Amino acid sequence: MKINATKMASSDCFSDDYLFKQIQNGQYEAMELFFKRYYTPLCRFGMSYESNSCLVEEKVADIFIQLWTNRNILDTIKNPKSYIYVIVKNSLKKIRKSEPFHQQIEETKTINSIFSPSREQEIIENEQKEMKTNLIREILDIIPKKSRQAFELSRIDGLKYKEIAEIQNVTPKTVENHIAIALKYISRALESYKKRGLLNSI
Repeated sequence: MKINATKMASSDCFSDDYLFKQIQNGQYEAMELFFKRYYTPLCRFGMSYESNSCLVEEKVADIFIQLWTNRNILDTIKNPKSYIYVIVKNSLKKIRKSEPFHQQIEETKTINSIFSPSREQEIIENEQKEMKTNLIREILDIIPKKSRQAFELSRIDGLKYKEIAEIQNVTPKTVENHIAIALKYISRALESYKKRGLLNSI
């Protein structure tokens, strides 16, 4: 069944397995839907391995290009969602191992930060939103890296524990423990902010 223009409006109509099958058959509309579904979550996920957002966005985009180029092998992929997350993880971890290249990227990022306005600051339109954003960032920053990643994949991206386990290369029970740790940190932080009256001001 070919994806028509009406159904193109919502990527939720199709499963990942179905989209992979259509991509393998050369249907570019399916590729667009898969890109729309996962590009933003993958970029957020990639930031846990690389702090340069421009580099992360570039690498994630490259992976979708590779996916289309190598679409003839997609029938061998059992879990498209886990597969695409693992590919992003491995791609960014390779970059971290390339120190000269990474150092050059960091220097470029520093220069750009001097002459370019922060994207985040452009989004934040008023003082109240900025305060709320800072509080959320503070809470997330205190959560251990693996626990934060598991929490975001579960609560934000909607992945199942088994899928997260495949991405992190751990057991589902470990994922459950990571999320429990994250929730404990969040609960403690919110209680602390509440006592300090910070939550009442936003």
